[in-house]
Amino acid sequence: MTVLSDLLAVQTTDIAISQAKHRITHLQETIDREAAKKALAEIEAQIASCDAEIVAANSEITKVDRLSHEHDDKLVKLNKQLKTVIAPREAEALQHEIATVTTERSALDDRELELMGVVEENENKKNKLVPVQTSAKSTLAAATMALSSAKQKIDAEIAALTEQRSAQSLVVPTSLMSTYEAKRKHRPDGAVCRLTGPTCGSCHLDISQGEINSMRAMSESELPECPHCGSFIVF
Repeated sequence: MTVLSDLLAVQTTDIAISQAKHRITHLQETIDREAAKKALAEIEAQIASCDAEIVAANSEITKVDRLSHEHDDKLVKLNKQLKTVIAPREAEALQHEIATVTTERSALDDRELELMGVVEENENKKNKLVPVQTSAKSTLAAATMALSSAKQKIDAEIAALTEQRSAQSLVVPTSLMSTYEAKRKHRPDGAVCRLTGPTCGSCHLDISQGEINSMRAMSESELPECPHCGSFIVF
């Protein structure tokens, strides 16, 4: 039954490979990198929001400036007209229009000041965020390097285990390897196992002493299997 001991060694290596592959998909370094990536994205979103606010405010300032110039031109024109009119009603109408345009002009000045405040506020906010962004980029770069290093170590481990597994499987008959692979589909970590007292190491059910004695009495060409789960039994 030495061949089953060789097969058990193959399974031990297969389990180690599976565990290494599982580790590579659950690395703390992956979590750390995702956290760093998210933090940077949030900061850059804030900076982008500031930029958008600045662009929008500056665009409106341009429009306000144009309207202010139009109002100034209109006031000059109205004041010239006022100097030439004689009729009281016409003068009163012009004065009313001048007052209206002047009020609108004042409102445009207020709006421009408000918009300039928006620009200043967002520029200050952005200036504070830029060094935070630089730090976040450094953190992400470090996290990316750490993840790459961790993956490389596990990849090297998997490569070594795979090579070891290839060497181990050479001493196991091809037909037995095929049977083993079929059993592993149902019991990845228990296609081959040892007994712990009367208990199967795969399904953890007890095997009767009579069945154990019968398996022990098998010839080298026979392969004992657990009567409950079908796993090969190594004594």
